[in-house]
Parts: sequence; C-alpha cells; structure tokens
Amino acid sequence: MSALVRCRACGYVMREVKVRDVCPACGFKKSVFQPHEEKISPRRRFLLDLDAHPILVHFPQCFASILPPLVAVHLLLPDFYGPELAAVIGFVSLVLPLSVVGAIASGLFDASLKLKRLDTPALVCKIAAGVALLLLSAANTLLILLWGLAPAKLFILGLSLGCLVCAILLGMMGKKLIAAILP
Repeated sequence: MSALVRCRACGYVMREVKVRDVCPACGFKKSVFQPHEEKISPRRRFLLDLDAHPILVHFPQCFASILPPLVAVHLLLPDFYGPELAAVIGFVSLVLPLSVVGAIASGLFDASLKLKRLDTPALVCKIAAGVALLLLSAANTLLILLWGLAPAKLFILGLSLGCLVCAILLGMMGKKLIAAILP
C-alpha cells in the first residue's frame, strides 16, 4: 500500500501513487502535497470509509426538498394529476420521518467514530436540527394519515417547508463538520 499525502492548500488526502500534475480537489500543483500519516485505527478507518452517514443523510434531504413543491402544485392545481400527486405526497410524507431516523442514527454513529463525543456545540446544534426535522416530518405524516391531504394542504405545506429549512440547516452544519476527525 502506498503512502498517503495531503494537499497543504485544501487538505485533500490521497495515495501518493495517484498524485498527478495537480491536486484533484483544488487544482494546485502537485508540489503542495506533503506526506500524511493516518492517525486513526484501521478498524475505525474501515467504518468511516463505509460512508453510511453521507449516503443515508441524502434521503431525507431529497424527500424534504421535493415535498414542498409537490404540495404547492397540488394546492394550486388540484386537478393536475390529482390522485397520482396525492399518492406521491402521501408516500414521500410517510418515508421522510423513517429516512430521518436512519440519518440521525447514522449521524450519531459517525460522530461517535469521528469525534468520540456527541456533546460539542456544533453536534448539539446538529442533533437539535435533526430532532426538529424528525418532529416536523412526523407531524406532517400524522396530519396526512388522520385528516388526509385535501383538508390539511396548507398545514402540510407549512410543515414541509419547515422540514426543508431543517434539511438545509443540517446540510450547512454538516458541511462545516465534514473534515473534522480526531485521532
């Protein structure tokens, strides 16, 4: 296995044998690379390299992004694929809280692997936003299950917009934490 190198300009880490003329992340010349030593155990590296959290976190972001426009179209144009659109909204609303549970669980696991604790200020904010997304999405699902889509469209639109805001905040917070890792 070849040695690791790290770009001094952007922090990108890669195998030395794969370095070409420029850093694949930032485009600086290969002279900016310096030797890099992995400071975590091989088992921990293996678990992190599974990338379960980055994969699982995109499901709720996708569902939270698509739900408000679907509800808005159904609200403004009720006859435009009415039953089909209602079925899609119902399905996305049902799956959203389930995907949020998966994202929260994988996020807690990922954070405990990377940072070894869950009580840092950034993680506490991220956990709070995740719980808010879970509660909003669960309320949305309950409204649809109890009342149906037609009588609750405005409430569902409001809740789904709240879900979207939470998903955006989680993405912004996650972007800041993405490179954080402790030995």
